[in-house]
Amino acid sequence: MKYIQVVIVACTLFSLSILHGCGASDSISGKDSIKSSTLESDLTNADANKAPELSEPPSEPVDPPVDPQVEVKIIFQKLLAIRLDPDPDEWLKADKQLSAFGKTAIPTLITEMASSDLSARELASMYLAGLGPESKEAAPVLEKALKDDSPFIQVNAASTLTHFPEYRNKAVPVLITLTKHEDPNTRLTAIHALGNLEPHSEDQLNAIKTTLTDSDTEVQLAAIKILGQIGNPAKTTLSEIQSLINDSDTSEVLREAALSSKSLIEQAKQ
Repeated sequence: MKYIQVVIVACTLFSLSILHGCGASDSISGKDSIKSSTLESDLTNADANKAPELSEPPSEPVDPPVDPQVEVKIIFQKLLAIRLDPDPDEWLKADKQLSAFGKTAIPTLITEMASSDLSARELASMYLAGLGPESKEAAPVLEKALKDDSPFIQVNAASTLTHFPEYRNKAVPVLITLTKHEDPNTRLTAIHALGNLEPHSEDQLNAIKTTLTDSDTEVQLAAIKILGQIGNPAKTTLSEIQSLINDSDTSEVLREAALSSKSLIEQAKQ
């Protein structure tokens, strides 16, 4: 009987130990489950709180570069349209705009020099002349323009080409011829170009000297002053200058200019 009681107690204790063991295992598993759930929650919250990555802003479309010749052409056409009857303010504004392009305008001006429109060629030659030595790119076109029907174009082309030694031999004869042209502005431009060109040949000096008795007072005055600026090489013109001084019909303005130029030439001789 005692044996049976011992067995029963032993079995009871064994059963309790088994149940206790199962309970511990379940408890550990539950704790692990809680920990895993908490970690996942923390990771989820971390992802939620994480600042969103900054994406690169979409690049704005870049406008293609504007061809400056397009703008030059527009301004040139505007000047051409108002050339014969210009509004002073509009002309001055457009003139400044075109001049501001400088050498950049040369390709358009070269194109216009080949235009069948005389006004376009004259306007283009004027702006090329204004560029002076910077217009070298247009020299071949200007050489052809020496034979243009317009004396305005001829004198602009010739005066510009004097800046380039390889073209002077072709430009100077044209300028000498134009000192006798019927248009006083053409004569005036020609003698200025010849006066600025060094060295001064005898033919150049003779061409300027003939305009000392020009019918236009402005041309006369320019010739007198140019000879004075030339100095010693203009000594061969002293007798003509003296004749102006002695002539009672000479205006006071011309006489004073002649006296000044005579003095400059004589001082340069010493």
